[in-house]
Amino acid sequence: MEQDLPLESQKLYKTKIEVVQINLGNRCNQTCYHCHMEGSPSGKRNMDRSTAQKILEALIKLNIQNIEFTGGSPEMNPNLKFFIKGLSKYGKKLTVRTNLTILELQDYSFYPDFYKKYKIHVVASLPSIFEEVTDRQRGKGVFHSSIRILKKLNEMGYGTNGLLLDLVFNPAGDNPPADQTLLEKEYKESLKKYYGIFFNNLIPLANSPIGRFKDFLVRLGRYDHYMEFLKKNYNQKTLDRLMCKSLISIDDGGKVHDCDFNLAIGRRIKGYENKKFWEIDLSRFVSEIALGEHCYACTVNQGSH
Repeated sequence: MEQDLPLESQKLYKTKIEVVQINLGNRCNQTCYHCHMEGSPSGKRNMDRSTAQKILEALIKLNIQNIEFTGGSPEMNPNLKFFIKGLSKYGKKLTVRTNLTILELQDYSFYPDFYKKYKIHVVASLPSIFEEVTDRQRGKGVFHSSIRILKKLNEMGYGTNGLLLDLVFNPAGDNPPADQTLLEKEYKESLKKYYGIFFNNLIPLANSPIGRFKDFLVRLGRYDHYMEFLKKNYNQKTLDRLMCKSLISIDDGGKVHDCDFNLAIGRRIKGYENKKFWEIDLSRFVSEIALGEHCYACTVNQGSH
């Protein structure tokens, strides 16, 4: 790897695939201004049963244990239940990335019990420990809705009795994420003190300059400033442990991408642009990662590992 080249000009290759991330589509009960997937209640990109069936059959045959589901709000796609029931039979370790508020809606309120039954690792978005910051980013009432669901998950054993509950932090606007250790300490102390809430780990992410967040930056005339900040704080040491090195991201049509951010902009894995997931022999899978300027967001501070 050449030290003096900009990130997007580097040669970075995948290692052994350890995680398969399935994006079920961009339908979501929220419409967040920072969303790289441009999720909303009217999201049109949603996985059908035929595609889900082919992905499931391929996953069952693979010796890859870690499977993640994301969206949009993955709960709004009925294939989430289909995947969880089908993969749990084979001892796969399953993770769902949720926005929490979806779990208060009547049609999806069964999911906490469903997650507990199948011992799902829940990764939940909570962009701030402050109501005004969270609601400004995600919509009025989102913070207290999230707090209610977190309390319910705690009561069920998540974050307190063996069931994994992690939180995801992403900063408001074009601010950088703080140091992970300090931020996690602040989150844990504040949520415990004011709400009696416990969780396992905090995952801080910088906002990726794509999708709605890019549009937001451009409108404010802040895009160039944000990119300059990301490049200035580029941490070369993060490259060996970036999530894209050991992950494949599958879109709602079955096409493969290096990560969910590349998926959002339609950038497929090099050499596999016209292949569906179930058509790929992962035992002989070697690929250069498709890098771009947006990848700087995953190299700030400790990186995206």
